[in-house]
Amino acid sequence: MKHLPPLSALISFCIAAKHQSFTKAAQELNQTHGAISRSVKLLETHFGVALFERRNRRIYITVKGQAFAKRINSILPQIETACEELSTPENISKLAISCEPSLAMRWLMPRLEGFHRLNANLDVHLSTAGGPVDLAKNGLSAAIRRSDFKWADDYWVTDLGKEFIGPVCSPSYLKALEGGEATRLHTRTRKQAWQDWEKSSKQPMAYQADKYFDHFYFSLQAAVAGMGMAIGPRILVADDIKSGLLVAPYDFVETPFNYVVLSLEKPESQEELNSFILWLQGLFNQI
Repeated sequence: MKHLPPLSALISFCIAAKHQSFTKAAQELNQTHGAISRSVKLLETHFGVALFERRNRRIYITVKGQAFAKRINSILPQIETACEELSTPENISKLAISCEPSLAMRWLMPRLEGFHRLNANLDVHLSTAGGPVDLAKNGLSAAIRRSDFKWADDYWVTDLGKEFIGPVCSPSYLKALEGGEATRLHTRTRKQAWQDWEKSSKQPMAYQADKYFDHFYFSLQAAVAGMGMAIGPRILVADDIKSGLLVAPYDFVETPFNYVVLSLEKPESQEELNSFILWLQGLFNQI
């Protein structure tokens, strides 16, 4: 273990690498700029390797720094999970659940407190990721996914419900549009969403411009802000439609995909996981 530097220095370095800034790292960690700089310098001295270049009052991560940050970022969550498990009271069971980012942020997280009220002795540790997943390698109890990829043959698959998509925008944007051509808001994670909707709905829509965002979460927030019309999976926009922040002027159409829960074992054989999945199914039935 002689090569291990202080864990706090590794954390400071990873946050600085993420932001490419000691100042922003200091803000995130509630430390001073000097404390972050000293932590990075400690690592550079410890390993005898430059992790950042300092030029013109800015920092630039080196090639070795990038490689090191990537490795450490993959390890730190495992350390955090191990520490959390150790500090969890023995009468508290734990589920490690992975969920697609936009689905987690816009739909699942606002509802988790309701599950905790019903299951006080069951702690759900939620992480976000999309697409293929290695449940065993990542120590996951289950993963909530859209069924648009091939998963391992030995996974148990529990269906939650069909996916429906449709254009959404703010009420004020729709009123201002008055039959004119909309600005389409796209997400890079599903570049064909508009084309898929037009094909399924048989409603080609005239448009004047396109804007692109990295995830559904951002494109839908842009729609709420009146920046244009986004394609939204119904599950992601149900709350905003109910509250009046968004409207769906062309309704929703069914896609070929479902939302599913992937698990290593049959859910019925695990009481805690089965309780969570039954709760999820109940939520889907309310959409």
